[in-house]
Amino acid sequence: MKITIRPVRALAYLTLALGILACVVQSPRDVRQHRWWSGLGPVLPHDTFPADCSLCHLGENWHELRENFSFDHEAETGVALLGAHANASCLRCHNDRGPVATFAARGCAGCHEDVHIGELGQNCLKCHQRQTWEPVGMLAQHNRTRFPLVGVHASTSCRRCHPGAELGRFSPVSAECISCHQDDLARALNPNHVSFGWVRNCDRCHVPTTWSQAEVR
Repeated sequence: MKITIRPVRALAYLTLALGILACVVQSPRDVRQHRWWSGLGPVLPHDTFPADCSLCHLGENWHELRENFSFDHEAETGVALLGAHANASCLRCHNDRGPVATFAARGCAGCHEDVHIGELGQNCLKCHQRQTWEPVGMLAQHNRTRFPLVGVHASTSCRRCHPGAELGRFSPVSAECISCHQDDLARALNPNHVSFGWVRNCDRCHVPTTWSQAEVR
C-alpha cells in the first residue's frame, strides 16, 4: 500500500516537529527568563513597568536585580509604602494573583490572612502597628469593653480567659467571676461561700489586686 503525503500536510508536520525541537533545545538563557523565583512566584510580564530596565536590573540577561535600586512608589503610583511595606519585595504585592488594586481594595485582608476570622473587624491598625505588626495598646483597647482589666487581670495571659488567643482568636466570654474562678469558689471553705450563697458579685468583698483576702465594703 502506497502512502502519499500531500505538500500542505507535510508542511504542517514539519512545523510541529520544529516547534517540539525548539522547546527541547531552548537555551539556558531562555529558561532563566521563565523560571520560578523561590518564595516570590513566577517571573511576570513587565508591560506596564518603566521602559528603563536598568532601574531595577543588572547584567545582559536582566535577571540580576539591583540590591539598592530606588523607586519613589508614592510619586509614581500615588500610594505611599509605610512601615514594613517600604522594605517589602515588589513581588510580594505585584505578583501572579492579578491586579494589585483588586487586593488593595480589601484593605489589610487583601494580602494578609485574617487570623481573627473576621471577629475583630477590618481595621487592623486599631491593634497593630505597621513596622513589625506586633499588637500595641491592648490594655487600653480592652478597657473599652464591658470588662476593664485592672489589678491582676491586667497581667494575666489572654488565653486564660480567651481560649484560642494564641491563634489570634478572641471570642467573647462571660464577664461573671464564676466563669473563670469556679475552682477558687470551691476552695473558699472558711467561711463556706457556697453554703452561704456567696457565688456572685464577688467584688462586694474582694478586690482585683489580690483574690486571697476579702475587704468588707
